[in-house]
Amino acid sequence: MFFENFAPVYNWGLEFIRNVQSFSSPALTAVIKAITFLGNPEFCIVVILLLLWCIDEKKGFRICLLLGLSTGLNSVIKSMLRVPRPYQVDSSVMLLQEADYATPSGHAQNSAVMWPFFAKNINALQKQKYNVIKLLIAFVFPLLIGFSRIYLGVHYPSDVLAGWCIGFLIILCEFVLGERFAKFFGTLRRSLKILICFAPCFLFLCIDKTRIDMPAFIFGLAVGRIYITESGGFSAKEGRFYQKIIRFFVGVVIAGIVYYLLNFAKEFDQISRYARFIQFCFLGWWLTFGAPAVFELLHLTGVTKAEKEVSDDK
Repeated sequence: MFFENFAPVYNWGLEFIRNVQSFSSPALTAVIKAITFLGNPEFCIVVILLLLWCIDEKKGFRICLLLGLSTGLNSVIKSMLRVPRPYQVDSSVMLLQEADYATPSGHAQNSAVMWPFFAKNINALQKQKYNVIKLLIAFVFPLLIGFSRIYLGVHYPSDVLAGWCIGFLIILCEFVLGERFAKFFGTLRRSLKILICFAPCFLFLCIDKTRIDMPAFIFGLAVGRIYITESGGFSAKEGRFYQKIIRFFVGVVIAGIVYYLLNFAKEFDQISRYARFIQFCFLGWWLTFGAPAVFELLHLTGVTKAEKEVSDDK
C-alpha cells in the first residue's frame, strides 16, 4: 500500500537509477562495490569486535549498541512499509542482489551512525587542525556509501535519504544525550538497569514479532555490559599485541561455533523462535561479558588475577 501511494516518487527514483547506471563500467562497478562494503554488516562487525576486545571496550560497546538499535529500527520500518527493491520492479538495474525490503536504506542509515561516531571518537583526530578530516569522515563516507546503493540498483534515492535522516538523528541524540544518560544509568540498581535495557527490545517485538534477532542481541549486549562492569570491568587497552590478536580469534571462533550449533533449531517450528532469541541474546552477551571472562581465564587480558588483587589493595 505504501509503495503504491508513493509510486511517483519511486518511479522517479527508478529513472534516476537508470540515468546513474548509464555511466557504469566494470571498473566503476568494482569500485562502487568496494565502497558499499564499508557499510556491510561484515565490515561493521569486524570493526566493532576490534574496538570491544582490542582497543576501547567503552567506545566499542556504545557503537555496537547504537548500530544494534539502528538496525532493529531499520528492519521494523522495512517490514511495515514493504517496499520492493528497484531491481524487483525493473530487473535491468540489478548490479547487486539483497535480501529484505528497500525503504529505508540500512547501509545509508548505519553509515550515518558509524562514521560520525568514529570521527568524534578517534583520539588522534581530536586536535583542531584535524577538523576538516573529521568532517570528511563524518559526512563523505555516508554520502559515498549511500550513493553506492543507488548505483547498484538496490535502493531508490528516497530510501537513501530516509536512511541518512534516521541515522544522523540517532547519532545526534547520542552526541547530545549519550553522556548524560550514561551517568544517570550508572546510578540505578541492577534490576532497574536490566528493565530499561529490555524496554526498547520489547517495543521492537510488539511492533513486529517476526524480527527477533536485533531485540535479542541488544538485550544480551546490554545485560552483559551491566554484569562485566559490576564484576570489575574489562580493559581492551591492556595486553600485548599478540594477546589482542588471540583474543579476537578466540572470541570470533567461540561465537561462531555456538551460533551455528543453535542454527539447527530453525528446523523445528515449535522451538525455532525461542532458540533464535537465545542465539542472538547469547551473541550480545558474549561480546560484552562472555568473551572478556574467557580472555581472563586464558590470561589474555595483560593483567593476571594476582596482579589485579595487588593493584586493588593499593
